[in-house]
Amino acid sequence: MKYWRKPEVTNKGKRVVVNTSPWIALSICGQVSLLEKLYADVYIPYRVKEEIMAGGKQGIGVHELKACPWVRTENVSDIDKVKLLYELEQGEAEVIILAKEKRIKQVMIDERVARLQAKVLGLDVIGTLGLLLKAKKKGLLLSIKPSIARILDNGIWIKDEIVNGILKDAGEK
Repeated sequence: MKYWRKPEVTNKGKRVVVNTSPWIALSICGQVSLLEKLYADVYIPYRVKEEIMAGGKQGIGVHELKACPWVRTENVSDIDKVKLLYELEQGEAEVIILAKEKRIKQVMIDERVARLQAKVLGLDVIGTLGLLLKAKKKGLLLSIKPSIARILDNGIWIKDEIVNGILKDAGEK
């Protein structure tokens, strides 16, 4: 018989800035609370909040954002810096700039071009599947396969090789 052990929360000193698509993906699979368990401070730029709230009352992620008083919504101080990242959507650019302004080392972004830009600017990048994997390794989830299935079943496209690699790393493939 396998006993469930109390999950450890070891990243409570870390901070993260979250983009729209990871927030929506975590909302779809019911795992937004992992952010609070894994990070001391969770930030969302104002533009990302607008993008989430644009879904209206029935929009994915809207209820979750309203129900999470621990999420800090912040404005970027120097909006001109956002314009320098012209190849990115405004929300993605604000995630990167807000992280730099607040000296936050980690950002949560799923889109490839934005991830590359964040890395070029010296930020650590984690995506939705990486966060699920991290949560499993810390004992917060027994399995990540059901969460990934819900994300995929709700129309979020992720390359098969990424899904397979994460599941293999999680010991679920």
